[in-house]
Amino acid sequence: MRTQPAPPAPAPEVRRRAILRGERNVGPTSLRVADQRAAAYLGVGRRLGDAHYAGYAEAVIAPWMAAASRPVAALVLQATILQVRHEFDPARKLLQQALAHDPRNVQAWLTLATIDTVQGDYVAAAHACGETGRTRGLAVNVACEANLREYQGRARQGIALLEQIDANASGQSSESSAWVQGLLAESFERLGDWTSAETHYRKALVATPDDNFLLVAYADFLLDRKRPREVLTLLAGHTQSDTAFLRLALAQAALESPDATRYAWIMAARFEALRQRGSYYFGREQARFALQLQHDPQEALTLAEQNWAVQHEPWDDRVLLEAAQAANQPGAAAPGPAFLQQSKLEDPIIAPLARQLQARLDAKTVAR
Repeated sequence: MRTQPAPPAPAPEVRRRAILRGERNVGPTSLRVADQRAAAYLGVGRRLGDAHYAGYAEAVIAPWMAAASRPVAALVLQATILQVRHEFDPARKLLQQALAHDPRNVQAWLTLATIDTVQGDYVAAAHACGETGRTRGLAVNVACEANLREYQGRARQGIALLEQIDANASGQSSESSAWVQGLLAESFERLGDWTSAETHYRKALVATPDDNFLLVAYADFLLDRKRPREVLTLLAGHTQSDTAFLRLALAQAALESPDATRYAWIMAARFEALRQRGSYYFGREQARFALQLQHDPQEALTLAEQNWAVQHEPWDDRVLLEAAQAANQPGAAAPGPAFLQQSKLEDPIIAPLARQLQARLDAKTVAR
């Protein structure tokens, strides 16, 4: 997922460093400590792009999830872990349980908004965003709403809201600042304003320079701008992340580098390792890999269709459209243009793809 309706709730960096030194071997004795430690693991995992940390967080809160009466904090954390793994339906059920006990739990509403947005249910996401304003204040609520507008063909309105937040950002944490700047970058991408988008990506990375999520989003931006060499520099120190490594492999291939084959082979091995562990939440990345590096459009289309059944973000639509076009199966991509029309998403790359495939579908219909 390229954006989220809220930054993670990170623990202090001191705690994060302690965790990385091996504090995970010490079991927490209270829910408060477990909550802090699990949140820290999730923050580290997001920053590094390493899904193992979600497992560490899950182990920390396991005793409370096994209890007869599960506390709200544990339910929300477990739901967040499931959301990270793209297990959206069970995550939603846990959040609903948490909100039944604590209707003003802002993190539960934000995580629910994330899931609804990723799955393309913008009505439900708008409701969840609205609930954040009851407890967290205007800034979080407005940013959540602005993020939604980007997906509904109202990117300019979203930008205006985000710029208002940015102008009043005194005392804002680096994570919150990076979140707003990242949302601005993506919103400007929707409008094809590449200069402004890049400016905000760079500002976001100044605030959180090692955030894997932002690094990958900016790498995709650079790949689309035909600047693969810059991707190699950007992600040079982030090879532990599977999502970052895929972008490195794509950049090596674009440069026709002697290392391109080796990078593709390593990426294939990584995806196979994920498959053997039962991890299927990189469906979008696997489809891109099959299409652009394995040059197997049929496999890419199969993977893109499987991914589309789970999530409906703009990149999911784009991958489905590109795979269907490459496989010469425009009918397989029919949900893509339909969703684009329904959502009114603006995007200078996705929209032309959708029009091309819809034209082919219409021509087939007329021919019959």
